[in-house]
This record gives sequence, structure tokens and C-alpha cells, in this order.
Amino acid sequence: MFADVTVLYVTADATLPSGKVIRDESIQGGIREVRIYFGKSSIGLVNAWRYLKHYLHAVKFLEAPDLVHVHVLSRTAIPALWLKYTRNTPYLVTEHWSRYLPQNVAKGAYRGWLRKRFTKLVVKNAKCITTVTKNLANAMQSLGLKNKYVVTPNVADCGLFHLEEKTTQKDFDFVHVSCFDEPAKNIKGIVDAFAEYVRLGLKGSLTIIGDGPDYKSVFSYAEATKLIGSRISFTGLMEGEQLASRMREADALVMFSNYENLPCTIVESLCCGVPVISTDVGGIAEYVNKENGILIPPRNITELVNAMRNMATGIYASKKQEIANYGSQHFSMESISQNFKQHYRL
Repeated sequence: MFADVTVLYVTADATLPSGKVIRDESIQGGIREVRIYFGKSSIGLVNAWRYLKHYLHAVKFLEAPDLVHVHVLSRTAIPALWLKYTRNTPYLVTEHWSRYLPQNVAKGAYRGWLRKRFTKLVVKNAKCITTVTKNLANAMQSLGLKNKYVVTPNVADCGLFHLEEKTTQKDFDFVHVSCFDEPAKNIKGIVDAFAEYVRLGLKGSLTIIGDGPDYKSVFSYAEATKLIGSRISFTGLMEGEQLASRMREADALVMFSNYENLPCTIVESLCCGVPVISTDVGGIAEYVNKENGILIPPRNITELVNAMRNMATGIYASKKQEIANYGSQHFSMESISQNFKQHYRL
């Protein structure tokens, strides 16, 4: 590690009585983590005030940092901006969120005079802005959020997500991993495409991994295909080694999102040497190409079925090591840390 790092996290907790505060501190992997939970009020302005108060109180008693690294705007930048004005401490911002993409702006994801003014102020005063894709950087700049932008993709733990040679042969193994946000991820579209894939007499299985708000709806939808238990399986939430082990076994990752930025699951799949089928949305095409996957238009079931059929012929079977090498070169902790090391010195 090239820097001493403290992670500060403050959040409202609906399970705590209003006014109750819990502070939790630990050191993991050499990184100090300070977590503050405060009782959630039914009044939004009260929560905003408590959030600001606890953040600034925590910053006051931490060792004076040389630099603050803000992740995901906008409220997380409040203490960073305060430190810049009061102690002349520089900060940089890393943005992962798809809020600024045109389709989400059109839905009202980035609105309100105060939010826009504050976000512009934060971005203007930052040392630089890093985004996980050029697509997101362009979207932010088109909204008047001006500064020096540097693309730094999402990171994967290559100690977990790495190539593992298969010892047994089986039918082609498709996996999908997501947070079950159906309007964004379009998992039902994947179910429809796989049902058609099976109807065409093609061999293979589909494993759907994850949990989220639309899990029950998607599961019920898949039940209608009568393929659950034979060709389609749902695992629920998987994390850490359990998730990595399952992804290493897969033959292909399938994403059929209506909009995205750069999903971590694509980054992790590539590090495992597993090729990707994905819709060409957001910044995905900046990293997924004909050498490591197949890109298709969003909401096009026919194109997804064709992509699955082509993938199942084994066109990437001999490229798994090449794909894994690409993943580690672009998304490993070592690669991303060197990238940030340069940003910190800007």
C-alpha cells in the first residue's frame, strides 16, 4: 500500500431510535474503517443535518489528511469541501453512478437547483474527477460539471477472480449476476431469451445469481418457463469466494441491461477469463470487444438468443487465458492503485 488510508462512512439507520448514535471502528488489511450510524428521523431535513453534523464531527477528530478521496457525489463531498475551505486539504472525486447518463437525467435522477449548484461547486474545486468510463465523464461534462477528468475503471480482487481450468466437461454454463433491479438489468429479458434458446434444442444452463428488490418478481416470471430445476437455477446472494468460485466455473456471463455504467460483474468475469455477452450501453464497449465478448443492442431478444447460440459453440474456449490477462492488466488492484497513485500526485 502506497498510502495510509482511513475510510469514513456515515449513514442513517432506521433500526436505531431517533437521536441514537453508534460508532464502530476497525482495521482490516491495514485500512482503518470508521463507521457511524445514527437514528433515522421521519423528517428528511433532520437526517440531512445529522448526516452533516456526524461527518464533520468525525473529520474533526481524525488525523489531518493529506488528501480526501470522495466516492459518489454529492453529499459525501460535504466534509471534503469543508476541509478544503478550512484546512486547504485537496480532494479528488471518483464517480461510479449512472445518475448522470442521459436516460437517467431524463427520468429526473439529477434534478433540483440546490443539488446541481452544489455538485458543480464540488466538481469545480476538486483536484480531479475520476470516472469508471469515458462515457460517464462525457455525460457529466455535458451537464456543466467541468474539471480535469481521468478514466479509472472498477477494480477486481484477482486473488479471488482469476482463471481456473475446468476439470470436467458439461453443457454450456451461462451465468448472470446482478442486484435484481429489473428496470435497469432486464433479467426477465434474459429468461425469455434462454427459454427461446432451449426451445431451439440447444444445450446449456442458466444460473441467476444475486438478490434485490425484484427477486420475487423475476423468480415468478421464470417459473412460467417450467425450466427452473432443470435448466434455470437461482442461487440467491453470493459474495466473496463463493461468488468468485461460481464465476470461475462459468462459460459466459450474460448481461442484458437497459442502461449501465461499467458493472463490477463484467470486470470480475473478464478477470476469471470468462467471456461476456452484454448490451452495448453506457461505457461497456470501452472494455468489452470482439476479443473477449459479444455486444448486442438493448431490448433485442433475437440478438441475445443469437449471441448465446454463437457463444455456446465455444468461440472463446481457446482465449480464456488471453481474456484473464486482459482483465488483470486493466482491473487488478495493482493496476488501479498505480493509476490512483498518479492522480494523488497531480
